[in-house]
Amino acid sequence: MTFIETPVLSKELPNLAIHGSHNATVVLEYQGRILEIIEFERLLDSKNIGYCQYMAAQSRKHLAHIVLDYIKDKYNFDHFDTVLHQHCDSNDNTFTETVMLYHYNNLFPANKQVPMGHHAAHAAGSFYQSSFDKSIIFSFDGGGNDGWFNVYLGERENGIKLIQKNDSLDLGFAYMIFGEYLEDIRREPALSLGNLVYAGKILGYQSYGECQYSWYDAVKEFYLSKPSGNNYQALFDILGEKIGLRFDVNNRLTGSQAKNLAATSQKVFEDIFFEMADKYVKEYELPICLAGGCALNIVLNTKIKQRYGLPVFIGPNPNDCGIATGMMLQCLKPMEPYDTSYLGIPVMDKNMLPRYIEQRRGDKLYIDAIVNDLVAEKIIGVVQNNSEHGPRALGNRSIICSPINPNMKDILNKKVKDREWYRPFAPIVRLEDVSEYFEWEGPSEFMSFCPQVKQKYKSIIPSITHVDGTARVQTVTREKNPFIYDLLTRFKERTRVGVLINTSFNVNGRPILSSYSDAFEVYDKTELDCLYLDGWYFRK
Repeated sequence: MTFIETPVLSKELPNLAIHGSHNATVVLEYQGRILEIIEFERLLDSKNIGYCQYMAAQSRKHLAHIVLDYIKDKYNFDHFDTVLHQHCDSNDNTFTETVMLYHYNNLFPANKQVPMGHHAAHAAGSFYQSSFDKSIIFSFDGGGNDGWFNVYLGERENGIKLIQKNDSLDLGFAYMIFGEYLEDIRREPALSLGNLVYAGKILGYQSYGECQYSWYDAVKEFYLSKPSGNNYQALFDILGEKIGLRFDVNNRLTGSQAKNLAATSQKVFEDIFFEMADKYVKEYELPICLAGGCALNIVLNTKIKQRYGLPVFIGPNPNDCGIATGMMLQCLKPMEPYDTSYLGIPVMDKNMLPRYIEQRRGDKLYIDAIVNDLVAEKIIGVVQNNSEHGPRALGNRSIICSPINPNMKDILNKKVKDREWYRPFAPIVRLEDVSEYFEWEGPSEFMSFCPQVKQKYKSIIPSITHVDGTARVQTVTREKNPFIYDLLTRFKERTRVGVLINTSFNVNGRPILSSYSDAFEVYDKTELDCLYLDGWYFRK
C-alpha cells in the first residue's frame, strides 16, 4: 500500500476543484489558500442540485460561464493551471465524453484536468480539516467511483493511503431506501430527491421506535444484499415475507410498525459499521475521522466515540458537497487543521443592504436589544459574513430562538420552518459551557454528535431535547463566531441558560439561503419576528 499520488498545484496560477454530481461545488484556490467554495444549491436556490450528472441543473450549459464570470469579476482570474474533478465511472461512453470533455475540459480554461477519486476526496477532506497528525479514516456512503465503504490511513506529511476498498457494502442506499415506504418520511415527489433527504429524516424518526430483534436478521440480510436502484423492490418483497410486512408505495407503513422498522434499520446500520471498523481501530489505535454522507448519522457518530474512547472528527461538509474541497485539500496537504466552515459564498445581494435599511427601517442596535427579543421568545433570522460550507447552519445563516418554552419546537415549525413533527432542533452553546448542560466534553462545532442532555436540564431546555433525551449539540467559540458567542453570553446572564436553538435559515425544501432578499421573503411570508443582517436589525 502506498500513499495516493496527487498533482502538484501551481503557485503562479489559481486552481479549481469541481464536483459535478448532486451537491455540485466549485472550490477556488490560489497560492496554497482556498479563497471561496461555491455550492451550486446556494447559487441556484435548488437543494442538492447537481451540475452535469445526478440531478443536473437545467441551466448547466450556462453555469460554467456564470461561475467563471463571477471568479473573473471578484478575483480577476480567467485561466487556471489545474482543474481537479471526480472522474466518471459510467459505462455509457456518450455520457463519459459529455461529462469529461465538454463540461470540464472544454468549459474551464486550464493547463490540465486531473481526475480524482470520490472516497479519497472524502477521506482527505475530513482528515485535513481535523487536528490529527495521523488518523484512521472511514469513508462510506451511497457509492462513488472508487468504492462504497473504504478505509484509509491519513498522515499529515504524506497524505492518505487506501487500506481497504469495499465495493459490496452500500450502507448509504440501504439506510435511505426505507424512507420510500414510511408514510411519515416520504414527502418528496420523486425518489431521486428523496435519495438525498430521506436519511436525515429517518434519523430523527427512528428514535420514536424500538429495535425489533425478531426482524433483525432479515433486515441485516437486506443490507448485505447491496440494494440499489435496480433491485431494491425485489429485495423488499423478500424482506416483507420474512418479517410479515408489506412494502408498497401505495400503502406505506405507519404507526409503531414504521417507527420500529426505522429503529431496527438504525441498529443494523450501526452494527455493520462496527463489524467493519473494529479490527482497524484495534490494529491502528489512532484517532478516527469519518467521511461520506453516512458520517451525518450523528447517532452512530456518538456511539463510535463512546465505544472506542478515541478522538473522533467529522468535518462540516462530510457529504458530497465536500468532495471538491477534499480533492483540493488532498493536493494541498496543509500542515495545520484547515478550517472551511465559513468559506461559502458571501451574501449575493450585499449592495442592496442600504436600500433595505431605508425601506425596511433597519436599526443599528446593541446586542442587548436582540437578547431582549430572545428572552421574549422572538424568532430571529441571522445573515452575516460568508455562508457556511456544508449542510449545517453554524450561525451565519441561522434561525435562533430560546429553548426554554417547552412548546418552542412546535411554535418554530408552525411559524417558520414547516418541518416534520419528529425532527428535533439543535442547541448551540459556548464551548466552555457544553459540559454544564450535556454529557459531553470538548468541541462539537459541526453538530456531528448527539450526547444526552443532563437530567437536571431536560425540563429547563425541553425544546432541544429529543424524545431519546439527546441533542445535536453545536459548540461555538468567540474566535469562530463572536456575534453568536456574545449572544449566548448575554442570554445566559439574563436567563441563567447558556443555550439557544439554532436551525438553518430556510424553509422546508429550500437550501440554506444566500441573499438578503431570500431572508426578507421568509420574513414576509412566515411569522419570523426579526432579522439580523450584518449588523442591522429589522423588527416587524
